[in-house]
Amino acid sequence: MNDAEEHDGERELKDRDRRGSRSFAEKKPDSTAKLVPVKGSGLSGPFIRRPVMTMLLTLSVIVAGLATYGKLAVNDLPAVDYPVIQVSCSYPGADPTTMANNIATPLEKQFLQIPGLDIITSTSTQSTTQLTLQFVLSKSITDAATDVQAAIQRATGRLPIDLPSPPTFTKTNPNDQAVYLLGLMSDTLTDGDLYKY
Repeated sequence: MNDAEEHDGERELKDRDRRGSRSFAEKKPDSTAKLVPVKGSGLSGPFIRRPVMTMLLTLSVIVAGLATYGKLAVNDLPAVDYPVIQVSCSYPGADPTTMANNIATPLEKQFLQIPGLDIITSTSTQSTTQLTLQFVLSKSITDAATDVQAAIQRATGRLPIDLPSPPTFTKTNPNDQAVYLLGLMSDTLTDGDLYKY
């Protein structure tokens, strides 16, 4: 290769480099362009503007949840004391309609004025009326019993005059009911011996 050819080759390479750098310079983004800030409104704004903080916060919540998951106390049958009071009244010889109209209705009107009463159910049969009062869980059974006693006293004037005895009430807890009843019988042992088992 002679010097002239070598010189022409160098010139050709320089021309190519200039054209390439010119086209690259033409394709460059405008250096005066600005980034548009991401705007988030309300609660989501800080999380949109700070994705790294959002990711770290999410990971920390997941890790804390996994670490405490095994320590959660879960019971199949949790012990809950339901404030329930049963009211009963007997009026010998009265049919169910009389019991409902003359006994249950005046009592219910008074019981409905008790704060915290959640559910009231009544059953009237021959000579007997049973009312079940269930209160909200935040009400103590002692306070409920006091309120029920006062309501029974207020209703006494509206009950039949020949009622043999005023309505009575008992505190009950549905959790205290027997789950399983077992009866034992024997031809050789006495009832006292069977009771020991």
